Amino acid sequence: MIETMHHLTIARHILTALLAVMACTLSRAQYGDFGLAEQPADTAAVDDIIYYGDYMDMSGGYNVGDTVFDFTAYDFDGNPINLYDQLAGQRPVVLVSGSVSCIRFRNVFDPLIPGQEVWAARTFIYDHQEDFNWIFIYGVEAHPTDGNCPSNCPPTINTDTAVVQPAVYSERRWAMHDWENSPEHDLPFTMYADNPDNSIYNNFFQRPFGLLALNCDGTVGIRADWVTSFFLDVSNEEELMMFRQNYTSCQIDWEPEEDEDEQDDTEDDTNEDDTTGGDDDSDEDEPVDYDGPDHALEGHAGNGTESDLSEQAPIGAALRVFPNPAQSVLTVVSDAQINSLQLTDLRGRTVAQLTAVDRFLTLPVADLPRGQYVLIGRTPDGAISHRRVILH
Repeated sequence: MIETMHHLTIARHILTALLAVMACTLSRAQYGDFGLAEQPADTAAVDDIIYYGDYMDMSGGYNVGDTVFDFTAYDFDGNPINLYDQLAGQRPVVLVSGSVSCIRFRNVFDPLIPGQEVWAARTFIYDHQEDFNWIFIYGVEAHPTDGNCPSNCPPTINTDTAVVQPAVYSERRWAMHDWENSPEHDLPFTMYADNPDNSIYNNFFQRPFGLLALNCDGTVGIRADWVTSFFLDVSNEEELMMFRQNYTSCQIDWEPEEDEDEQDDTEDDTNEDDTTGGDDDSDEDEPVDYDGPDHALEGHAGNGTESDLSEQAPIGAALRVFPNPAQSVLTVVSDAQINSLQLTDLRGRTVAQLTAVDRFLTLPVADLPRGQYVLIGRTPDGAISHRRVILH
C-alpha cells in the first residue's frame, strides 16, 4: 500500500512537471519578433494597406489576453525602441496608434479644440504622462488624399490634411517629423514610425487611433478601439489607473532563434574581414532596404478596398514632378491643361499657388521648410490630381 502511494506520488510529480513544461512551451511559442536591426532606408517601399473588412470594423488587432509580438521601431532621427525591453520597466506600457490624417488623434493634441471626448483624452494623457510608459506609433494614414485606404476610414479626395498614403519609408518618417513639429499641436511624447511592412499596424491595431495597455509578460490587459471614446467613460479611466496600481514588473524570457543562414553569413563576413588586414570602409551604420519580416497575419497582395476614387470625381491630369526629393527647384509637367497648381503642407496649409499655369513650369522651393508636401493640380472640369513631394 505504501509502495503504491509512493508510485502515485512520483507519477503526480512527473505529470506536474510535464504540464509545467507544456505550459511554458505553449506560452513561449506565442512570442515572435517584428524587429529590424537597422532603421529602414528612406527608399524602402511601404507595403499596400491590407483590407480588413467593412468600414468602421474594429474587430481586428490584438485583443485582451493575447500575447503580443516584439517589435523594434525608430523615431525620426533613427533612435530605436524595442517593445520587450520596454516591458521590463517599472511602468506599464501603453501603445497608441495615430497619424496626421486621423482627425481624432490630431484634435486630442490641439489645445484649442473643444469637445468633451478630446478634452477627456487630452486631460488624462497629459495628467498621467509619468504613470505609464506611453509609446506612440505613427501608423498608416487614416484619411489619405492619395493612395489606398484602410477599412477603418472612408477614402476621401479632399480633406483638411492633404496627406498621402506613403509609398516609401521617407514619406512616413517626414510626415511624423512634421507632425511632431506642428506649431498648432502639442504632443509631449516621441513618436516612432511603423516599419515599411506596416507590421505594427497590421498586428497590434488595425484601427487609426487605438490603445493597448500591456502586462509585463506581453499580454494585453486593456484594449480601446478609440482613444477618445475610451477616456470619455470615467470607468475606463478608473480601470486603467487600477491597472497601473496593481502592475508588477517582470521580464520576458525569450530570445528569437538565430537563422542558420544568417549565422553562416556572419561567420563568412568575419572571416573576410580578418583577411583584409585593414579597416572596413563600409558604412555599417547606413540603413538598408529590406523586404520586411514574415507576417503573423497574411494579407492581400494589393489593396483590397472596393472604393474607386475615379468613380467619385473626374480623372485629373497626369502630373510628373522632378526631381523628387527636391532641394531648390521643382519641375512640374502636366499632360493636360490645369487651371491652378497648389502646394500644401501636411496640415493642408497652402505654401505656394499658381493660377492659369502652363503645362510645363518650375517652382522655386528653396525657401520652404524641408519635409513632405502635396502638389494639387485642378483641371478646367474640376478634376483634381495629387502628387507627393519631398524637400530635403
